[in-house]
Amino acid sequence: MRSVCLLAAVGLLAGAAGADAAVPILYTTDLLHPHADPDDHFDIATLFGMPEFDIRGVVFDLGPIGKDRPGVVPLRQMMHLTGKDVPFATGLLECLASPGDTGRNQPEETQRGVELILRVLKESPQPVVVFATGSLRDIAAAMNRDERLCREKIARLYVNAGHAGGDREYNVDLDPHSYVRVLNSGLPLYLVPCFGPDGYESYWRFTHKEALEETSPEIQRFVIYALTKTDPAQRDPIQALSEPVPEALRQEIWSQERNMWCTGAFLHAAGRACQTFSFPGAEVLVEPSGRTTLVSAGIGRPMKVFHVDKPDEYRAEMLAALKQALTAFKD
Repeated sequence: MRSVCLLAAVGLLAGAAGADAAVPILYTTDLLHPHADPDDHFDIATLFGMPEFDIRGVVFDLGPIGKDRPGVVPLRQMMHLTGKDVPFATGLLECLASPGDTGRNQPEETQRGVELILRVLKESPQPVVVFATGSLRDIAAAMNRDERLCREKIARLYVNAGHAGGDREYNVDLDPHSYVRVLNSGLPLYLVPCFGPDGYESYWRFTHKEALEETSPEIQRFVIYALTKTDPAQRDPIQALSEPVPEALRQEIWSQERNMWCTGAFLHAAGRACQTFSFPGAEVLVEPSGRTTLVSAGIGRPMKVFHVDKPDEYRAEMLAALKQALTAFKD
């Protein structure tokens, strides 16, 4: 088995100018600084490190836990390292009151995320891949404001949340109404359960040393800046990318482990043919609480659901792909 995903010779999007065309992608994330879970920092680096993506916008999914600490610091660091200038906005703070809530009653300063989603979709000449981590509140609100636009311009919607076996899951609990709204939408959904039975889960893990040992000093400093929850008022985040790191601190961080969930879905969104997972068609029963369960045909909502086909080889393939993305930042 080849451990690195192969580039697929297929176009993902209708209207794409051939297989080599960049995939337009809109990313919603609960990336924070200081972090709640630094897997999001590895995810944003993966997004920027994959050449297949044309990043059209980043929306910070905040909610109460993210108030006053959206991940603008790591995003600006990524833009500095890659030379990319990506529009970004912060999203709604309160949970949707119902699956049909537009979020318009929330404060004006929290509307920018929904507005960016709708603007990116409207201005894109071809459909866009939407990739969501965290809650789905800004996506659900955007759908409730302009469902026709979302149906016309969302090529695929990757939902990195949920449990495939009916248990509760953190991301869903952040805003259950938004999760229910999106999963019942009929859009081209690619559900990526964080956990679940029979291989229907995306979870994997690695040590920092495994992923970072061969990367550039700048990427290593990016991760260390995040993990130490450095205050940007005390240490400039861009300048920190070129400053030395004490070796004792590096070794301490290198020994730590990191849980991950989104890597496989990034590879699939980019059009890469991977060997250890797939997205088989399935039907999903969506409860009003947001709990989801895979069910027999004719009972639930049809969608593609992430499945690990080769569990003994899955971690190795994900680690190799992550390392490939992170080493793309080398000169």
